[in-house]
Amino acid sequence: MKVITATLAVALLLTACGSGDDSGAPSASGPSATAPSTSASSPTPSDTPSPTPTPTPKPKPKPVAPPKAKDGTNLAACRDADCQVQVSGRTTIKFRGGKLVITKIDKFAHFELSGQFGGGSGQLGPGAPVTFGGGGMSGTFGGSQPVPRSQDGPGLTLRVEYVGNGRAIVDLHNV
Repeated sequence: MKVITATLAVALLLTACGSGDDSGAPSASGPSATAPSTSASSPTPSDTPSPTPTPTPKPKPKPVAPPKAKDGTNLAACRDADCQVQVSGRTTIKFRGGKLVITKIDKFAHFELSGQFGGGSGQLGPGAPVTFGGGGMSGTFGGSQPVPRSQDGPGLTLRVEYVGNGRAIVDLHNV
């Protein structure tokens, strides 16, 4: 009942305030005006179709530049097993104590590892480092945040910082 009363009060206020004329006489544009009514089916000469608005194209987002590897494409920077390099296609990275071969790059960087840290093969994507040696193999998978180097366990840690457009940024870190 309160809602109906409030609605009626608002409707009455809007009707009373709808006229810009303070004389109390009904407005010529209001519903009580005596202007002749026209049927919706018979357009008057002043009825013109409104132009169809032209949709404005949405701007395409600028492509984000891929990150750059700390050591660029210099594979010799990996000799001490501490580097971050960009690779594309099949690439062999030799380092003290072993060899890492990136066999293929698609959504992941596919790899084969051999040497003093043990051996293994698999595929790496961003945010999933794998550590070899130091008591076996361990990895962090499915995290929402990249695992920083400071959290690497003992052994050789492989991580991929970026994979896309046929290239990958591979990070080697020996603790």
